[in-house]
Amino acid sequence: MNQDHLKDLIEQYANVYLFATKKLETLISEKVIPMSMEQFGMLRFLHNCGELTPKEMAEKCGVHKSAITAKAARLVEKGLIERKEHPNDRRYVYLTLTKKGEDIYMQSEQAMIEFVSNFFAQLDGEEVEVFLKVYGKINKMIEQKEEYDKQ
Repeated sequence: MNQDHLKDLIEQYANVYLFATKKLETLISEKVIPMSMEQFGMLRFLHNCGELTPKEMAEKCGVHKSAITAKAARLVEKGLIERKEHPNDRRYVYLTLTKKGEDIYMQSEQAMIEFVSNFFAQLDGEEVEVFLKVYGKINKMIEQKEEYDKQ
């Protein structure tokens, strides 16, 4: 692939990511779910994984542990998660969903499905599959790079 073509493709990617993805994220957090996408992601991890330490949550979210402490504090204030001490070692803390957090997550997940479905309905099945396959590949490459960089 020549450099000019590659540059054009990267520019198109930047436009799609910066504009379409960010606009979609803003729409979702302002109109579809009662929280930011980051907060939704944290609730999603807790829903899928059960309890997590702040360190584990930071790794899953791709942020520093200190950032998770602040983000978790906001979710605790809202009553969506709670911090639990490890029963045998009080130095360890786990984050877990509250009943309210689970309910809000499930409602938000359903609202997200309905919202995104409207966009997917405007594409044919093959376009959706290709879109998800490409994003999946990019995500896997990023994960592999992160693992390689840790070594």
